[in-house]
Amino acid sequence: MPLVMGPGPRFAVAALATLALGCGRTAGEHERRADGPTPSGAARTTARQGTATEEAEDRSAVDGGTAHDAKDAGSDSEPRPQAPARGSEADGDSGSENRKPKTENLRAVIGADGFMICGEPPEGMSCIPGGPFVRGSDDGNPDERPRGEVTVSTFHIDRHEVTNAEFGECMAAGVCELAHHYAGFHAGDQPVVAIDWLNAAAYCAWVGKRLPTEAEWEKAARGADGRTHPWGEEPPTCERTHHADCEPRASKPVGSFAPGPWGLLDMAGNAYEFVQDWYSACYRGCPDECGDECFGTDPKGPCGGAARCPGHDRRVLRGGSWFWEPDQVRTSSRRGMRPDSRGHRLGFRCAVDAPPPGPVGPPAPSADGIAPLTAAERAVFEGVEEEILRARPVDVRHWTSSNESDHALWFPTVAGLGGGYLGVGSDPNFTLFAAARSSFVWLMDYDTVVLQANRIYRALILASASPQEFLLRWDSFERKVTEAVVAEAEAGAEDLPELLVQLDDNFEEAGNYFRKVAERTEAGAPGSWLADPVLYRVVRRLFQERRVRIVGGDLTRELPGRIAAAHAALGVPLRVVYLSNAEQYFAYGDTFRAAIWAMPFDERSVILRTVSRWLPDRSRHVWHYQVEPAGHFVEVLRGGVERFSDMEERATYVPTGGLSWLGEEER
Repeated sequence: MPLVMGPGPRFAVAALATLALGCGRTAGEHERRADGPTPSGAARTTARQGTATEEAEDRSAVDGGTAHDAKDAGSDSEPRPQAPARGSEADGDSGSENRKPKTENLRAVIGADGFMICGEPPEGMSCIPGGPFVRGSDDGNPDERPRGEVTVSTFHIDRHEVTNAEFGECMAAGVCELAHHYAGFHAGDQPVVAIDWLNAAAYCAWVGKRLPTEAEWEKAARGADGRTHPWGEEPPTCERTHHADCEPRASKPVGSFAPGPWGLLDMAGNAYEFVQDWYSACYRGCPDECGDECFGTDPKGPCGGAARCPGHDRRVLRGGSWFWEPDQVRTSSRRGMRPDSRGHRLGFRCAVDAPPPGPVGPPAPSADGIAPLTAAERAVFEGVEEEILRARPVDVRHWTSSNESDHALWFPTVAGLGGGYLGVGSDPNFTLFAAARSSFVWLMDYDTVVLQANRIYRALILASASPQEFLLRWDSFERKVTEAVVAEAEAGAEDLPELLVQLDDNFEEAGNYFRKVAERTEAGAPGSWLADPVLYRVVRRLFQERRVRIVGGDLTRELPGRIAAAHAALGVPLRVVYLSNAEQYFAYGDTFRAAIWAMPFDERSVILRTVSRWLPDRSRHVWHYQVEPAGHFVEVLRGGVERFSDMEERATYVPTGGLSWLGEEER
C-alpha cells in the first residue's frame, strides 16, 4: 500500500523580475508621470537559499555568535534566473477590481507649497507631507555624505514593518516566498525576515503599494526637525530600540517601542528595511557617487531604481537591526545589500503615493465554499470512534513514501465531485480530495505509522501558507523549527515522543519525496497537491475547518460501516472511495460487504484503486489507475465476488500502465 513518510525540499522563490517605480509627485508632476507601469505582480525565480557565507553567519548569530566583521557577506552570489510569473488562482485575481477596499482613492488637495495636503491615510499607514528636508550626515559614515537638502512629494508609508502574518497572506496567494524559518522569528506579529528584495517588492505590489525610496524613508524617519534618531538626539538604548546589545537575540513584535515621527514604529532597529534604491558609495563627492540622481525632487537613486542598473549590484538597507550595532540605527545610516540576500535581519515596509493611484490592500480571496462545521455536523463527524490498532506498524514497507505517482490521471473523474471522501494511506489522498473539493474527508489506515505521518503532515500544512513554505519545512536548515511546529501541534498526545522519533528518522527521505511530488505534472499542468497552489489551498482550508479526520481502522472491520452511518446521518453522499492497492491483501468478508452496501453512494460516486500488473515483456510491474462506478462495485459484491482478483480481468488496461476502467461496460 502506498503510504507514508515522504517529501521535502528547496524550492523556487516568487519574486519580482522587473519593477517600475512609482513615487510621490508634486501636483504639477503627478499627471505627467512617465516612469513606467505600476508594479502588479511577481515573476518566479529559482531560489538559492541565500549564500553559504550568509547562512553560516545567520546560524552562528542564532546560536549566539558575534561575527560582526562579516555579517553581510554574500556579494559573490549569482543572480537567480528568471521564470514566468505565476498567478494566484487560489486567492482570486490580484487585479484592483478584486482588491479589498482598505481605502478609497483619496481626493488630492494641493497646498500653497504645491504639494498634496495630508488627508486620511490608507489603513495602517501614515501620511508624510511633501516638501524639502535635510538628508545625510557629514559626521557619519562616508556613504551618508554630503548632508544636504532634497525634496520629496507627499506620500504614505506603513506604520510598522510587514509582519509574518501579513506576508503569509501573500504566500498563500502564490505571489511571495520565504527563504527560511528561523527559530524565534516566526510569530505572526514579528516582522517578516528571511526575504530578499524581490519578494519585498512583490509583496508591496500585491497590496497595491511599492517600496519607499531611500529619500522617502529617511524623511519619514527623521521627522520635520531632522532628528538623528526617530526619538530624537538621545543615544540608543534597549528601551528605545532593538539592536545588537539588546535581548533577545531575535526580532521583537512590531510596535514594541514608542512611535517616532508621524506615528511610525520601529524605524530604528528590529529588522533592517529594504528600500527601492540601488546603493552607491556616497550621494556626491566620492568615486562611484550617486550624483544628480540622488538630488532634486523625488530622487530615486542610480538608474531611477530600475530593475537592473549597470555597475550596481546592491540595494539599500535602512534603519539598522537587532543584529547590528547601535550606530546603525541612526536615521542617516545606510547599508548596501545584494537584492537576493536573505537573512534573519532583513525585512521591509511599503509606501504608496498620495493620493494612492489605485486600491490599497490585499486582493480579496475568492470564496472557496469551505465553511466551518456546524455543531450538528461536528457532533456526527467527530463522534465516529476509531478502532484499537496494533501498537506497531503492520508492514515495514509502509514506512516508505508512496510509490504511486500518477493520481492526476483521475482528475477528470473526481474533479468537483464534492460530497464525502474515504481513502487509505497518506498524502496521495491530499491530491484527490482537493481535486474533488470534498466536504468531509476520512483518512484511515490500519498502520499506526501511516496515521502518525498524516498527523505530522497536518501540523506542517496548517503552519505553512503555501506549497513552497511546506516544502521549506523539510530543508535540513529547518529541522529544529519543523520539530517544534509538530511538537506544538501535537502537545498532549500520548505518542508525541514516538511521533517525533518518526519525524526525525524519516526527515531526509520525506524531504526528497515531497520534492518529487511538487514536480509532478499531467498533460503539462500541475499534477499534485504540492505542484498546484490551488489544490494546496483546498487541502489547507479543509484542515483548518477540521473537515479532515485521521482515523485508525481496518477496511475489513467496523470503521467503514461507522463512516457509512455517519454520512447517512449527515445526509452527504460518499463520492470517492480510494482503496489504493489494499484489496490485494484481503477477501471481501461479510463486514466489508455490509459497509459498502450501507455507504450512501449516488450515481456520481466512484471507487478508485491501483492495480499492479506486468508489462507485456514481463520485465517489471506498472501501476494502473482504475475507476469503478460505486454502484457497479455494490452489485458485484452482491453477486458473490470474493476477492478483487476474481474480477480483475474484466477491466480494461493499457499494457504500459495508465487509466483503467471496470464497469460501465469497461468504457
